[in-house]
Amino acid sequence: MDPAIIGVIGLIFISAIVGWAFSRSKKVEKPVKAMLFVLYFWVSFFILLMIAAGLYHFDMLSGFS
Repeated sequence: MDPAIIGVIGLIFISAIVGWAFSRSKKVEKPVKAMLFVLYFWVSFFILLMIAAGLYHFDMLSGFS
């Protein structure tokens, strides 16, 4: 499998865990928890994506290809 696909799947998995962990701790109704999960998921995904892009830009991911 292509390393880029594995990387994106890893980012999605980590973002899902972060979104679940942060939205779980809030004492609100279920629809609000679902919206918070989506918010935390996308925020963490884009932060991780920027970190991965920075690592790629500075050639720190060359050993993974």
